[in-house]
Amino acid sequence: MLLITAIAATLVLQTTELPAPTGDASVPAAETITTPAPPPTDAATLIARFDAQYAAWADLIAELAGRKARERYLAELLLPVITRSDLDEGASGEILRETRDTIAEVETANTQWALAQLDPERFAAFELEHPRLAADLLRWAGRDEAGRARIFAALEPVAMAGRYDAQAFAQMADALAMSQNDRQIYGTVAACVDGRREPARLRRPAELDDRRAALGLSAMEDAWAALIAEEGESCEAVSPSPE
Repeated sequence: MLLITAIAATLVLQTTELPAPTGDASVPAAETITTPAPPPTDAATLIARFDAQYAAWADLIAELAGRKARERYLAELLLPVITRSDLDEGASGEILRETRDTIAEVETANTQWALAQLDPERFAAFELEHPRLAADLLRWAGRDEAGRARIFAALEPVAMAGRYDAQAFAQMADALAMSQNDRQIYGTVAACVDGRREPARLRRPAELDDRRAALGLSAMEDAWAALIAEEGESCEAVSPSPE
């Protein structure tokens, strides 16, 4: 009943008319900005949309909520105990050691479950409707370094649609490519060659600006000029760490 009451109150607020915006009559109709089509208002369309969204995502959202609650419950159990000021000497560390396996088991299970949800086509649709929950899946999946390729594949259609930070995605793509002994894709990685900063090896350099533009990034010449202005052209090569 509380849920129905809240929905009814929302409907009352939504039916209150707002003053119409005043337009500028001096602007010709052909020059006005195109606005998106208004959302549907008929019951049949909205009911069908409700049913489709529930059928598509209810199980996933319920599973995600349960797993989030389990992690949160572990923290709520543990933190009030180990932060007490009256514990015996060494008790806090012993409690952490003895509970570590339980925490790791829950986090690992959640991480692997999140990775399994990152089918590119399905994830892009989920992110469009539930961006905050999609971010939770990505955060969990990111706890596994071995899952970077799957995260990249799931994020690619989202980034191409302009719903993910373009620079962050480009850096992710380049780091992944170079970790696989491949050439970088978007030109975000610099190398130090003979004391001078230059882009690391590029995949199909002639197509670089087209790839960057498709993602919403500036031309490489402009981006590189900004990098050199900030960090300078001179650099020092980093020696590999001794084994």
